Amino acid sequence: MPDPELVNRLVGLAAVVTVALLTVPALLHVWKSSGHFQGGYIQLGGDEDTYEDRDGIATEDSIRAYTDTRPRVAVWLCTIVGLGASIVARIVLIKGAQDIILLDELVAWTEPACWALSCFQCATFPSRHQHRAKFQLAVFGLLSSMLVAVSVALRHGYEALASLHGPERDTTAAVLGGLYFLQLVSAIAAACGFAAFPRRPDVYENAGLVDQQHTLSLLSRFTFTWNRDIFNITEERQMEVQDIPNLDFATRSHNLQAKFLGRHAKGPLWKQLIKAHAGELALQWILTLFIALLALFPQVVLYNFLSRIERSQHRKSSDPTVFIWVFGLLLSQVLQVGVNNWLKWITASRLEIPVNALLQSLVFSKALKQYETAPPGQDVDKTSSPGSRDGPNDTAREAGREQNGSVKVKKPETRQSVINHMKLDSGRVTIFCSYNNNFPMAIFKLILAGGFAVSLMGWMPVVCGLAAGSLMVPISSMLSRRYTNLHFGLMKFRDGKAHLLTEALQGMRQIKYSALEQHWETKILASRNEELRQYWKVALWQCLVVFCVNLGPLLLASVTFSIYVWQNGNHIRASIIFTSLGLFDQLDEAVSLLPLLQMYLLEAWTSAVRLEKYFSQSDKEPVSEPADAIAFDKATVAWPRIQDADRSEEDVEEEQREAHSMLRDATLDFPIGKVSVITGKTGSGKSLLLAALLGEIKMLAGTVRMPPLPEFDDSPKYIPKSKWIIPQLTAFVSQTPWIEGGTVKENILFGLPLIQDRYRQVIEACALEKDIELLVDSDETEVGPKGVTLSGGQRWRVALARALYSRAGILVLDDVLSAVDAHVGRLIVDKALTGELARGRTRILATHHAELVLPYASYLVCLRSGEVESAELLSPADVVEAVTAEDFEQQPSSGQTGVSAADTRTGHPAPVVSRKAAKGEEQRESGRVKWRVYKAYFKASGGVIAWLAGISVLLLTHTLTVARAWSLKELSQQAASDTAHFASQTARIMTSLVHTDGFVSHSASESSSEHGVFFWLAAYVVIEFVMLLVQVTRVLTIFFIGLRASTELFQRMTHAILRAPLRWIDTVPAGRILNRFTTDTFAVDRRLSSQTFSFLRNLMFLAVIITTSLSVSVYVIFFGIFLFLLYMRVAREYIRAAREVKRINSVSHSPIYDQFSSVLSGLSTIRAFDRTRFYMNRMYGLIDNSSKASWMLELSSRWMAFRMGVLGALFVSVVANAVAFSRVDAALAGFSLAFALRYTNALTSLLQSMTSVELGFNACERVLEYAEIETEPDGGKDAPAAWPMQGRIEVDNLTVRYAADLPPVLKSLNFNVGAGERIGIVGRTGAGKSTLAAVFFRLLEPVEGSVRIDDVDISTLKLSQLRSRLAIIPQDPFLFSGTLRSNLDIEGTMDDYELLESLKRVHLIETVEDPEVLPAMALSADEAAASTAASAALFAANSETATQASTGSEPEPEPQRVVLDSSNIFTNLSTPVSTGGANLSQGQRQLVCLARALLKRPKIVVLDEATSAVDRGTDSNIQESLRKEFAANGCTVLVIAHRLSTVADFDRLLVLEKGRVAEMGTPRELLLAGLTRAAADAQRVARHNNVNVNVNVNEETPERDGDESTLQSETGAEADGTGAFWELVQKSAEKEKLLEMILGEEKDMLMDAIFGGGD
Repeated sequence: MPDPELVNRLVGLAAVVTVALLTVPALLHVWKSSGHFQGGYIQLGGDEDTYEDRDGIATEDSIRAYTDTRPRVAVWLCTIVGLGASIVARIVLIKGAQDIILLDELVAWTEPACWALSCFQCATFPSRHQHRAKFQLAVFGLLSSMLVAVSVALRHGYEALASLHGPERDTTAAVLGGLYFLQLVSAIAAACGFAAFPRRPDVYENAGLVDQQHTLSLLSRFTFTWNRDIFNITEERQMEVQDIPNLDFATRSHNLQAKFLGRHAKGPLWKQLIKAHAGELALQWILTLFIALLALFPQVVLYNFLSRIERSQHRKSSDPTVFIWVFGLLLSQVLQVGVNNWLKWITASRLEIPVNALLQSLVFSKALKQYETAPPGQDVDKTSSPGSRDGPNDTAREAGREQNGSVKVKKPETRQSVINHMKLDSGRVTIFCSYNNNFPMAIFKLILAGGFAVSLMGWMPVVCGLAAGSLMVPISSMLSRRYTNLHFGLMKFRDGKAHLLTEALQGMRQIKYSALEQHWETKILASRNEELRQYWKVALWQCLVVFCVNLGPLLLASVTFSIYVWQNGNHIRASIIFTSLGLFDQLDEAVSLLPLLQMYLLEAWTSAVRLEKYFSQSDKEPVSEPADAIAFDKATVAWPRIQDADRSEEDVEEEQREAHSMLRDATLDFPIGKVSVITGKTGSGKSLLLAALLGEIKMLAGTVRMPPLPEFDDSPKYIPKSKWIIPQLTAFVSQTPWIEGGTVKENILFGLPLIQDRYRQVIEACALEKDIELLVDSDETEVGPKGVTLSGGQRWRVALARALYSRAGILVLDDVLSAVDAHVGRLIVDKALTGELARGRTRILATHHAELVLPYASYLVCLRSGEVESAELLSPADVVEAVTAEDFEQQPSSGQTGVSAADTRTGHPAPVVSRKAAKGEEQRESGRVKWRVYKAYFKASGGVIAWLAGISVLLLTHTLTVARAWSLKELSQQAASDTAHFASQTARIMTSLVHTDGFVSHSASESSSEHGVFFWLAAYVVIEFVMLLVQVTRVLTIFFIGLRASTELFQRMTHAILRAPLRWIDTVPAGRILNRFTTDTFAVDRRLSSQTFSFLRNLMFLAVIITTSLSVSVYVIFFGIFLFLLYMRVAREYIRAAREVKRINSVSHSPIYDQFSSVLSGLSTIRAFDRTRFYMNRMYGLIDNSSKASWMLELSSRWMAFRMGVLGALFVSVVANAVAFSRVDAALAGFSLAFALRYTNALTSLLQSMTSVELGFNACERVLEYAEIETEPDGGKDAPAAWPMQGRIEVDNLTVRYAADLPPVLKSLNFNVGAGERIGIVGRTGAGKSTLAAVFFRLLEPVEGSVRIDDVDISTLKLSQLRSRLAIIPQDPFLFSGTLRSNLDIEGTMDDYELLESLKRVHLIETVEDPEVLPAMALSADEAAASTAASAALFAANSETATQASTGSEPEPEPQRVVLDSSNIFTNLSTPVSTGGANLSQGQRQLVCLARALLKRPKIVVLDEATSAVDRGTDSNIQESLRKEFAANGCTVLVIAHRLSTVADFDRLLVLEKGRVAEMGTPRELLLAGLTRAAADAQRVARHNNVNVNVNVNEETPERDGDESTLQSETGAEADGTGAFWELVQKSAEKEKLLEMILGEEKDMLMDAIFGGGD
């Protein structure tokens, strides 16, 4: 035993030496400040009034607000008081000393020396503005003060306590005790003062406050009290994401990614992540070790505390050292709370949030580098569709494998799988960061708790118990492996469900047109049921694993206690029993964490493997070689496939011979600064050629040369006009224009600065002026996701305007003229493609409408079947001469003037959305979760019976918990009473278990005498085993209740979404809806029921703890009430803030997924504009927003848990004091303290579970929000069996508006359509053509009037009945993933012959015949006479195609002469079709939809620009085929016309103007009426001007102002729209052809009769 005096001296000397060393930095600072150190201390920025570091910059206001006055004053005051008290104490001792030894006296003055050094540290504190130096010195001062406090406590603590509790009161000792106590308090207060120095003023980044963790003091950090403004905001108003402080430098996603990639680490992803975060992981594990030590300390205190009680039971006075142990218990609890919360905070802030942000950044960054044409991760078999860019259909892939078994094909990833990498996989890897320290925790607790148990009970009981427990290890491992396999399967089912949901949302328009809602609901729910069945398997196996894993601790405790009792007989002490119980609980907790750790490890491992596989995929390879030209040299290119890079030369060559989505041996040289035109039949490879220019293809042979892109600033603030164009930069307008969410202006500017003159010129050149005027907020109108608030034509022209406004010197345009009429097309050609804005830029245009551009073209490329048929330089003057009227006969036309004919997509008119409404972000509830949400969940989960069963299981669990502890109390009391009888009492066990009415000490003693030691031991073992069974039952009950509720809610949400109005679907981002189906549904599946039952369990357990504490002293209840009031205050403040932050956190994820989906769909456009950095930076911002919401949520949780922990520690110390004062026996004291020690965890767990329930129900609230949206009406009557039999349509006084507060778009329409009639619907933009089509399908409900089909009012029918009996072919068709067969025949009821015949009718399958059979009259006599050499050369490919197509539409030729083209992918009905038909061209998709409509054989069919994307030759032949097909079936055909020639021979035309019927009649009637009126108007004008004018029909009459109309009156009956059709014909480039088609040979005679043949 060391000499106490020697220890005292050593402590004093160590303290003064250490404090002296800690004072050295203060001395160095004084030396530097005095000028001896050259340069002195310089603050970054060099100005006393500024502060800047890597986190941000301080503002003038924040610098003025910075103050350290209070901590300075507090530190000075405390150190002076401490110095004075130490000096006075020395003086008192010197006066009372008999002999003074110099050495002892010098050692005795160490404390005043420490205080003097602390005063020096205060005196040398830097000035106010030297923030870093001051904070560093404050840390040294804090350490010095803590050392002084420890020194005083160790050297004089016992002396001071002895002076207070000594039997004889000594004044000198009392004074010294008081002075020592004053020093201790002063040292602690000085430490708090030093810890209260703020580190720096508030700093800002991007005008937002940076998180204050590194701004405020250490005291604020230790107590989690920074960012207090958040709590204040939630008291005043609803919180917004802008209110949450920005992340610091180290946590921002951009910096995390740069740091991670800068390591250039190799190896598996999980190893790279561990190496990158090794420091954080090491700190996490070190803190875990501290927690394991601190968790053991209360058991040490409990053992010593109960031992003192056992020894003092026969004494009259209490042992004063008991109170020392009480204080030790309080201190250990507070330390445990602090360290535990800091462990969780470091885990969240330095591991979870950064790792999640890093992985999401890496996934997005990887996506930007991959091909757009095939979803990343795609592996397509060679035997799949040649030309497929992807093929996610499993059946087709399997078929491909069977046909070519030599090629090993991996399962492809869909686009949704890639989004899952960002959404689910990154989250699972992140969650593992929270639980990985459970492994060292288990080891540390096993060693520490096990070692302490051996010291208490001996090695034999503990070793035997551990041996018994270890028997379960191999069984648990075997079960875990099976559980792993099941879990892998569950993740696959989740991916499959997510893919189905994504596809359904993308194809919602087609689902509604075809009344497939029920079909898709069944399909999605079937996938969901498969997932749930797998989930049940996982749950059952998890229960089995939990049972086996927890059986180990049960055996450990049971065997250990049994051998201990057997060894010691009646010499069993309560202190050992209840301390061991706490130790076994720790061992149990450590081992019980392992299944959870295993589950999260498996999930994280699976996700890490998936991510690593994704990251290891090859990036898009650079295709072009740098050159000064744009040229192809024997280039063979194909749509990219990921596995191409891994193929051998032979495979590539074989694919070159077999694949058909290729461009072969192309040698081209596009002139710089000129217009080049690419033409060819649908599917000939035009888009592939453009993709090759952009580098979006796989290079198989030859070379492509493009000018290299120079370095330039992609986000400039100002650009001189002379430097605006960058010749090497490209801009791209895709075949399906990509529009992102934002305003019209933002889409056109695309991140460039606004140059007003250029912007105005671009708007004018793209004919957008009138469109922008009609928008509510002009060009500030939000276009919505995918540009849904714009019409189809507007989207095309906005995309063209974006390219035109850009700095690109190379414009790559894919068929931008197909969506506009000839009038607008000429305007675009004149002003956009060849005007001032395009001058000097290289323009490469692929189009079916070459005749519009040829007069200005310098280079013409004709493609056919993936080969260059011809490529020639043109002289614009020669081309102008060569182009005749015949070239324009096939030119598209309609009467539209300002907008594309495709003004809207059928069925969905462009809604007029104001900027305020569209600008709104995802809505979120405010305040508490509504009771109706709890009620809905309660009802969905099974109601009263299910919840009563669950609560009963909880009550049984807590009853058994009390009974288990009570059995140990009885065991220890019985052993101590010397009345134990070793008789078998087994028959009375269960009766005794419930005999707990003797809850106070004297009655307990009476009941315990009835049974022996081994009876209570057996009772303990039986209760333990029953508890284990009840635990498994509880888990299964929670699973059952949770999955039952989740199944019901998912079904309701699926039903509602599939039946939501189309306008709602188009205006809500798909990512937002998917978030409800994935993240929120996952929370409802897995967490909600367990969180709810955890809350109930914690509530019951808290009641048990308080009740058991009352067994010691009734007065505990008063302190319990006081703590409860404090608890309620903390809880109220926390829940209010956490609720808001959680809701922000919930909605902060959706923008990430929305942006990801949007960028994936427009990747080629973004890369063409070289905007990848811009979108990467935008994604960083979205990820940071999500991260800071998670950051704030975790911080608020730590704020709450720290305060709850301190309150719990106070409660434990109060109960311990009550035990010490009440003099109860050790058994009852151990019983009560065993529960009281859990009060801290119970209190924290209760509040956390209460908050988790409310926050978890936020997910339920979000699911219910979408489950309860307004849906389309599902009522009505069934249609007659064969309705419609004739196809008559009667429209009576029809008035329609988009919304109640908007003007009508159709006004009092009245017209009739006879059975089997072919009606063409024409009119200007905004006339209401597509709106009328939407009314037929009841996508819009009329305000007034009715539509009757065969005398049945369609508003009275069920929607599914109506839509399934009609057919529509939209302009923008959607195909579902699967095969060609599954898209043509969704229900699988038709044979292959019918399907192939339908494909022949739409000319997707051509017949190859003997040339001799081709009829000579393939072209009409008129067409042959009008043909010229130039037009023949220009359209050689098209006319040959037309000839073949015409022949194919004749009656079936002889079988031996007709052969299917084996190279055509459509001859194989098993051809894979990817989501949306992405592996087919726009024209091919339209034709597949057309074939599907033919198979349906409807009586009424609506075609909305159904062939706008096919070449003219194919179009004319398709129209001929359709005439025959529909005429044979007696169909009524309504065609929204884009090319007037398409409807020129229809039975009647319906001309709409401004929502009214302008005129209706046969084309001849309307044309003659218009000509007559035009002649009369001209003569009237001539007479008015008194001029004799000869009217020339070939000259266009002056165009009316946009606001003028042929309708002379807006009041119904008086309206006169005569001449509306003639005006459309006049503006058409096909005017001459139309006159001949409609008037025929009488044309000249009628013209002379109407206009006269005057001079």
